[in-house]
Amino acid sequence: VGFEEDVNQIIQKLTGFGGPKQRDIISIVGMPGLGKTTLANKVYNNPLVIHHFNVRAFCTVSQKYDERKLLVEILKQATGDKSDINEDVDVVDAVKKALSSWRYLIVLDDIWKYEAWEYLQLCFPREEKGSRIMITTRDEKVAKEIKHRSDPYFLRFLTKEESWELLQKKVFQCESCPVELREAGEEVAKNCKGLPLVIVLTAPIIAQKERQASVWSEFANILSSHGLEELSTKAIQSSYDNLRVHLKHCLLYMGYFPEDFKIEVSDLLKLWIAEELVQNIDTENLEKASKDCLNDLVNRSLLIVSKRRSNGDIKYCMVHDLVRAFCS
Repeated sequence: VGFEEDVNQIIQKLTGFGGPKQRDIISIVGMPGLGKTTLANKVYNNPLVIHHFNVRAFCTVSQKYDERKLLVEILKQATGDKSDINEDVDVVDAVKKALSSWRYLIVLDDIWKYEAWEYLQLCFPREEKGSRIMITTRDEKVAKEIKHRSDPYFLRFLTKEESWELLQKKVFQCESCPVELREAGEEVAKNCKGLPLVIVLTAPIIAQKERQASVWSEFANILSSHGLEELSTKAIQSSYDNLRVHLKHCLLYMGYFPEDFKIEVSDLLKLWIAEELVQNIDTENLEKASKDCLNDLVNRSLLIVSKRRSNGDIKYCMVHDLVRAFCS
């Protein structure tokens, strides 16, 4: 909801006829919780983009980063070779060679400092093949420093209508909103102030509340009392407060993982069990109990699915920066 036009505009910048043959940088700029990474993923996985570029790679930079690890990740995606890279390999040169003579797309998600780009850009050939680098950042200054030809793309807030559409979709699934709840529901959506993260965190909370307009209006008033900058944190706090005790422990445990880290679910479930975070649940099967915890946190948008197995089970998950900061 709300990203269709953004996706189309960025795809046009990446693949559009008449665009520069020279390497160009497309920056997506916006405050935390606005959906920069979600948008970048939608663009990256779009069939038009997949077809247009010969080589693609998507990696997350974050506030703290390891230059070599980032380049190894790009190299593995660019070559399709997932085997380990020896320490003596010159990864800068290897990435250059892997990208050379191809039209490539590299996504660098969540860049905090210009210095990260300054180092990484040395690996990206400047041949006139129409290659593109897409970055996401919360810092307008960083985007302007990195700018090459294309202006930064400033991600807008959702409109009231888009906010209500997203909230309805998350709360009622395939059903429509009862008429008597519509006005109060629209007020809740409006008070999420156009932030997708706040909306998807709010939806499971009001879905569990009584379906009474007065109850929903009261929750809308609570949301309205928070300023824009603190709204996401308050939404996370509300989500946390509405969790059962064992889920609170499981969520807080996520603060031990590094920022933007892809967490292997099979390892995570074993850790939860080893730490006795899921033992008090009414089931003898701890593995099933831990999976239920995982799915519950995903359904509440407190954990993000990074990759699924062919059978639909979650293989890797991640934690949004703001959620991780709360857990830490």
